[in-house]
Amino acid sequence: MTDISTFNHEADERVAAKHAVSIAEENWRSLCTQYASTFVAAERRSSDVQSALKELLQEIHCNTKPSVKRVGRALDPNYSEGEDDDEEDEEGEGEEQDEPTQPASALLADLAEKHRLRRRTLMQHSSLLELLELPSLMDACVRSSLYEDALSIAGFANTLERRHLMESSSSSEKKEVEQQTVVVGVVSEIRRREADLRRMLIHRLRGDVTMPQCLEVVTALRRLNGVELERRNNKSGEQHDLEGVHAAMEMRLQVDFLEARDAWLEGGIAKVGSAQAAAAAASDKGGGSSRTSAQAEQILDGIERYRTRCFEIVTQFLAIFRGSFAPSTSSSNNQDHSFSLLSMWTARRVQTFLTSLNSNMISHVHDTATLRDALDASSFFASSMGRVGADFQSLLAPIFEPLLTKMIVGYWSDGLNGMSETLKACRDAGIAGPLFGTETSSSKESSDGINVDDVDVQSSRTPHPPRSLLALPPLARFLNAYLTGLNELRRCLLPGAFPSIRLAHSKLIADAKMALQANERAALTPGLRGEATKLREAAAKMKAEFDKCVEPYMQISLEVALGSFDYAIAEADKARVEAEKKAAILAAEKARVEAEERAKAEAEELAARLKAEAETAAAEAAIAQMKVEEEEHSIEESEITDVQSD
Repeated sequence: MTDISTFNHEADERVAAKHAVSIAEENWRSLCTQYASTFVAAERRSSDVQSALKELLQEIHCNTKPSVKRVGRALDPNYSEGEDDDEEDEEGEGEEQDEPTQPASALLADLAEKHRLRRRTLMQHSSLLELLELPSLMDACVRSSLYEDALSIAGFANTLERRHLMESSSSSEKKEVEQQTVVVGVVSEIRRREADLRRMLIHRLRGDVTMPQCLEVVTALRRLNGVELERRNNKSGEQHDLEGVHAAMEMRLQVDFLEARDAWLEGGIAKVGSAQAAAAAASDKGGGSSRTSAQAEQILDGIERYRTRCFEIVTQFLAIFRGSFAPSTSSSNNQDHSFSLLSMWTARRVQTFLTSLNSNMISHVHDTATLRDALDASSFFASSMGRVGADFQSLLAPIFEPLLTKMIVGYWSDGLNGMSETLKACRDAGIAGPLFGTETSSSKESSDGINVDDVDVQSSRTPHPPRSLLALPPLARFLNAYLTGLNELRRCLLPGAFPSIRLAHSKLIADAKMALQANERAALTPGLRGEATKLREAAAKMKAEFDKCVEPYMQISLEVALGSFDYAIAEADKARVEAEKKAAILAAEKARVEAEERAKAEAEELAARLKAEAETAAAEAAIAQMKVEEEEHSIEESEITDVQSD
């Protein structure tokens, strides 16, 4: 029973083991399937490594076999030169013949020398690695902005060149020069890194750098120029004018500095734009006022940014390069060239600014308030540049004065066109209602002309318009447009624009007279339909009112707006004298009329008195006659009574 149970237990273990083996085989197959590509790649690499090792061993064998043979021949005392001719023929006809066999002592000495050289090279392994890593180290320093370390490596390259290459070239041993290929390669790589360092330093000047950073970059560039001068000085057999080369390098440094900072200036202005971006932004918001304000802000922002950057560049240039020359006669020309270079750059930037400003002002400025703000900003820019000798305020007048005149004349032309269109529309429609307004009592009193007493010529205020124009709305609207132009003129008063404004005023007066004369001729044309009588009356009245009232008032208002108070006072005095003369004539006429009336009254009174006296005398005569008649009648009656009594 025990044997049977033991046998069953062993059978169960075999089954379990067999099952485990099958599971392991399945896992092994799955792993092989999963990593089949890896196994194949490893097998291929193994075969490649084996083939490469075989080729290397074959190459070593081929390269060392002649040396081994040569050493064996030198060490074999029984060797004769003709013994191995058959062996050499069997090795192949294409192989080169071995070198002549040297004595054993010379060969061993050569091998010992080569061994000593290799051991010495092995002892300097770390130094050689550091030497070979110099280009990559300098590249890392350049990328990390470690300019001091990079310049130290560049200076060390000059030391290497002076110690190894220059000395070798001075001795006429070409073999030694050919053996310095490592040093030559390292020095050339460092030279290429120097060019990269120069480009990176100049590229840094193209960004927004402060004065200390700018000074650091220029100092690094000057040290780089010093390395270049040292390299040129190390070259033997060549004569260099080091002072001239240094002056040329300094001039080139200044040119590179201005070009880089110029690119920074252009980049900042390009971000601001020329008011087109502001117009696009304002169009999204909607509204003409917001669009105009956005354009004005954009232009002012551009002027301020241009001023800040130009002044910063000039200040940096003067601070860095003005003190770089020693006070000697040899450097005076360099200093003159430096200032002339700055002067040319400043003149070019100012001209570019004025050109851009002119185009922006013409395209986007349509009111004198914005014009005044732009003029203030530009004048401040010019005065700021004046501190460094580049004041250009005199160049601003040709830009702003024509724009001011154009704006003012635009208001006046609109008023004249509106009056002409109104008159033409009324003639065509045959109605005279829009040509007449309500005439107040004060306007009737002042209808004889301008009330000079109301003109405040001692102040800068424009005199009040004649109230008589309320009866003629077209003339009133024309005068309102004229005064609107003068109000805009007050916001930005430029003395240089006065002659052109006066010419425009004279032309406006002439055009207005021609328009009123044309209107009167058209109104007097036979066959005018509608209210022809009133239209003719209005045309004649407007022409007379313009000549008598509007034209003198416009002249006085213009001179007051331009600040010509002497002219205004003279005109007012002249008008006052004329008014006094007119008042005297009126007073004399009134006195004459009063005298005539008084004489007439006295004559009438005398006639009435005489008539009354005549009537009184006639009455008295009649009374006397009646008394006489009564007396006679009484006498007759008494006589009759006496007769009767008798």
